[in-house]
Amino acid sequence: MGSNTLFRKISSIAVAILLLIYVGYQIYRSQYTGFKTETAMYADLSASIDTTGFIIRNEELVYSRYDGVLNYTLDDGEKTAFGGTVAELYPAEEDAAAHNRMLRIDEELTRLAVLENPTEVASSNPKNIGSQINKTVTGLLSDLKSGAFSSISNDKNDLYLLMGQKQIVTGAEDSASYVAHIENLKSERATLEATTSSSTGTVTSPASGYFIHTVDGYENAVDIDDVEQLTVSDVRALEEGEAGSNADSTVIGKVAKEFNWYIACIIDENDLVRLDRTTNVKVEMPFATAETIPAEVVKINRDEASGDAVVILKCSYMNTDLAAARKEPLRIDLQSYAGVLVNEKAIHFADVTVTDTDTDGNVTEHVEQNVKGVYIKSGSRVRFVQVFSDATIDGYAVCKLNLSSSEKEQLVTSRTIQLYDEVIVEGTDLYDGKML
Repeated sequence: MGSNTLFRKISSIAVAILLLIYVGYQIYRSQYTGFKTETAMYADLSASIDTTGFIIRNEELVYSRYDGVLNYTLDDGEKTAFGGTVAELYPAEEDAAAHNRMLRIDEELTRLAVLENPTEVASSNPKNIGSQINKTVTGLLSDLKSGAFSSISNDKNDLYLLMGQKQIVTGAEDSASYVAHIENLKSERATLEATTSSSTGTVTSPASGYFIHTVDGYENAVDIDDVEQLTVSDVRALEEGEAGSNADSTVIGKVAKEFNWYIACIIDENDLVRLDRTTNVKVEMPFATAETIPAEVVKINRDEASGDAVVILKCSYMNTDLAAARKEPLRIDLQSYAGVLVNEKAIHFADVTVTDTDTDGNVTEHVEQNVKGVYIKSGSRVRFVQVFSDATIDGYAVCKLNLSSSEKEQLVTSRTIQLYDEVIVEGTDLYDGKML
């Protein structure tokens, strides 16, 4: 009797334990699917290659033997014609400074001429002037932010003129005050002209092209005709070498004789694949200029032993900052892509059964094999959606949201990927319609 009671108690405890294990397992199954998901997010990305570039120009040195003070008439990167004046000679520093002041006065008088005639200013539309002021301020702030300091002076002068126009048009200020300022400038100029010694000579350009003040010893390092034959070892030697010295005191600058110039850079074999069939790129040189430079890939010379390659880029854009650049860290932007980012681990190729209905209402089925797509979590089920991607960047496929007409015809799932889809990046035994 006692043994039966003990047996029933043990049996009851065992059943309770099994029941608890079963309930716990069901709770575990409901909470843990074995899947890991990532939310599909939008991004605008550029495929790029980081490297170092050696800049090659067809440069000719400018020589001058002179006494006195040399006063350049061109900024770095300004165009010059053959025989054009690149510098003037003055007896003393004071004469050169006075001449530069007269040039600045002439520029200001030209800008202020419009304020001298009240009739012309009064015919201006205050609303249009206000719009131009806003645009100029925006441009000035943009130049300050990007470091395009060569444009700031022009923006400042334009803003000063527009503010003057607005003051006159709105009646806040009389044009007579500007007339008085103009007369003062004319008087100052006349005084300077009467007391300043004239130029004793000029230095002219030996060729047409871009004038550059500085020389760095690399002017003859590469013959421009041989630039497309450069090898990896050639460019590495240029990058690692020290600039040659130019002890000739008669050299006062140089002219980049052709408006096209070149960048030679070394890239490894992994990046070389990304350049395949790419012709037009954009180049960023953050330590030289804030501008983005359009460039053309004109030659790729691969080194069979190392797998590295020399890429020769041709450029024609020039500004003051670029004129003196020689060895620069740079980024080659290959192409921009925009779309939904999907982890490469989430990409699968699956067979999809497609239902077709003809014009008579007859229903047939066929199977599309190896459809590229991802599995997403849709409620309590797994769904397979087809994706269309042209690029993979840093381990993520950039998938299109808006499909072209031809891509819509190729779509065999109910839809493609959408923003905020929960994409399954880890999981086993995945198939369309599976319960989670």
